[in-house]
Amino acid sequence: MNWIDEVVSYVAPLAGVRRAQARLALDAVRGYDAAKVGRRTDGWIAGGGSANAEIAPALHRVRNRCREVVRNNEYAASALDKLVANTVGTGFTAKAPNQQLWNDWCDYCDADGQLDFNGLTELGHRTRREAGEVIFRFRSRLPEDGLPVPLQIQVLEPDHIDSSRTGPMNNGNYAIAGVEFDQLGRRVAYWLFPQHPGEIAGYRLNSLESKRVPASEVLHYYRKRRPSQVRGMPELGVSLLRLRDLADYEAAELVRKKIEACFVAFVRTDNQAQALGEARQSATGQRNEKVAPGMIKYLSNAEGVEFGSPTASGGYGEYTSTQLHAIAIGAGTTYEQMTGDLSRVNYSSIRAGLVEFRQLVQAEQWLALTPMVLKPIAQRFQITAKLAGAQREAISPFVWTPPKLQWVDPFKDVMATKEALRGTLMSLSEAIRERGEDPDKVFEEIRTERARLKELGILTDADAAISERLIDAAAAAQIIQQQ
Repeated sequence: MNWIDEVVSYVAPLAGVRRAQARLALDAVRGYDAAKVGRRTDGWIAGGGSANAEIAPALHRVRNRCREVVRNNEYAASALDKLVANTVGTGFTAKAPNQQLWNDWCDYCDADGQLDFNGLTELGHRTRREAGEVIFRFRSRLPEDGLPVPLQIQVLEPDHIDSSRTGPMNNGNYAIAGVEFDQLGRRVAYWLFPQHPGEIAGYRLNSLESKRVPASEVLHYYRKRRPSQVRGMPELGVSLLRLRDLADYEAAELVRKKIEACFVAFVRTDNQAQALGEARQSATGQRNEKVAPGMIKYLSNAEGVEFGSPTASGGYGEYTSTQLHAIAIGAGTTYEQMTGDLSRVNYSSIRAGLVEFRQLVQAEQWLALTPMVLKPIAQRFQITAKLAGAQREAISPFVWTPPKLQWVDPFKDVMATKEALRGTLMSLSEAIRERGEDPDKVFEEIRTERARLKELGILTDADAAISERLIDAAAAAQIIQQQ
């Protein structure tokens, strides 16, 4: 203790104890290097606001800048394409109670009448990756529309959410960035603009006035990073400054090369009429000179010429590669996928990188896309079909199968799956679902195919009854007849 603490402790012992406890607590906090105050942490400002307090002021600007770099930067566009292709691909496969009814609805589910269900899923996920969030809005249809299941889906950009709706509401609820909550903290409504605020078409008089839409009619898909987070932010936002700096660096390097290329030669002479090449006079009196290949020019001893020799820029490749690695990490993909550069990897390293990348993809598929989009759509589809009399089966959860992940070495991966099946480490249905297929559909195709082959008298070692017994053709034919 210093002399002030000693005086305080003598005059007011209780206050002295509190000062000593506070000093001990402060020393404990400063035991972390990141909590210390000094030269290394000078200017380090870290806010303590909630997720919404930090996201709301920056949401529109970060979202618009992400869209801009995707439009104009090849690396950002490539990273977005790779993430969407690996997460959604050609779409998820669903096993429904009434499969045919679901398959038919997937063809006319788009409210805009352009895409099928897989196309809507891909569009929604692309918007989520680029803008941080996306809106799926249910559109109920009238009986006279002639749809067996009177329901369609509309994909909306997050700009439709009125972020200015924040604070207490007249009905006793409260809103955060356009999302309305009740007193228990449940989402009850979204405040949406009828049209995109940046649309170029003519607006209706009330198009810029947000309307209250019940939460039951809206699916809000984003990746939740903090418990209280209400709106989504694009992952690419963390790499925006690097993308811009790298683009500026490459532009500056290009300009430098162009300037160097403009200087062909430097001639030293006191004779104004002396020319190094073929001199010509333009109509405006400007002198133009051209040096041709193979030309020989003689100069006096008092004259000289120096040809421009641009110097190479050191570290250009290393700096670019380092920045691209950081950008790829921030975007959530690998350097090789984003750039297409496979010169620095071998078979083992690319497989190891893909393992972690696919774990991130699966986390997005099963922790965000499935619970926020796929399951609610399947639930709403069945309820609507039931009310319309199109489905008699009981309402039950769908079995979702993600798109097939392409193998680096198909033979080794197939053999590994085969050994897992033989060792009862996984089921055959699970192995088929990992390939993005419906097990029941595959089994039915195999049964139909084998029956057809038996009818035609065709033998194939695809049947384990033949390939595993190592028997001759005659015995195999007898086995097939006995089946």
